[in-house]
Amino acid sequence: MTDQVIFDRGYRTYDGPRTGRWGAKSAVYKDGIRRILGLRRKAMLKIIPWGLLSVALIAAAVFVGIHWAIGNIEESLREGIPTYGGLFDFYSAISLLFMTLAGPLLLIPDRSRGVLSVYFSRPLTVDGYLVSKVGAFVTVVAAIYIVPQVVLHIGLALIASEGFLPYMGETLDVLWKVPMVTLAFVVLNGAIVFILSALIDRTGIAAAAFFGLLIAGGPIAARVAEAPFQGARWASLLAFDQHPRIIRDALFEDTIDYPAELAGFGVWTSLAVVVVVVVAAVVIVRRRYRKLA
Repeated sequence: MTDQVIFDRGYRTYDGPRTGRWGAKSAVYKDGIRRILGLRRKAMLKIIPWGLLSVALIAAAVFVGIHWAIGNIEESLREGIPTYGGLFDFYSAISLLFMTLAGPLLLIPDRSRGVLSVYFSRPLTVDGYLVSKVGAFVTVVAAIYIVPQVVLHIGLALIASEGFLPYMGETLDVLWKVPMVTLAFVVLNGAIVFILSALIDRTGIAAAAFFGLLIAGGPIAARVAEAPFQGARWASLLAFDQHPRIIRDALFEDTIDYPAELAGFGVWTSLAVVVVVVVAAVVIVRRRYRKLA
């Protein structure tokens, strides 16, 4: 029998400030942002998120440069150069790739590594944990839409023929229309990716399911909606990615007809779909995590 030896590991009890529940929420929120952006992680995990953010900013600068080269905003619009409403199509593609990675990374690793019990052993409720995760997701994804639009807005004001301040005054509606459309894109797609990430325990599978649903789901729903049987038109509502675009078109007065519109549905139906999907996400994800707590 060997003699037992006690090693001094230098353990000290925590003597810092007790931040309570709000401190725990803040820690989860900050960790969520770091996880999405790949901060304090391997270089490979930083390439995709920072690459997509860089593309978004560079694209905004390029669009401003094209408007400047043409020399007249009205003329550039006639040439088909996109501005506020049109840019959402471009940025939604970037954000879709971003959300495909961000949603599963926020939720699944905590479950697969078995650390949820550590989170919930502290002054942190299930609702607080999920709110912090959603906050981190919305903060980063919304920035993909908002920041380039701000760059574009200021750039167009600088090259406007009527001058900076008159242009800013004439386009005050942009200050609420862009955030509203951004909210529609972020909450609808975010709700879907959170549902899938809560129900699927593999990051890659959840990401593939979300990407496939948004990319392939629209054409499939549109094809079914054209089928010659009663009630087929309701399938057009399953083209989820098109509902934020319908809201965008209503606010920016564009005239593109999407399958749901061709089936006889309007912008209020798209708003209702967004609300229903968000409510479903709240119920499903919350119930899933309350069982795990």
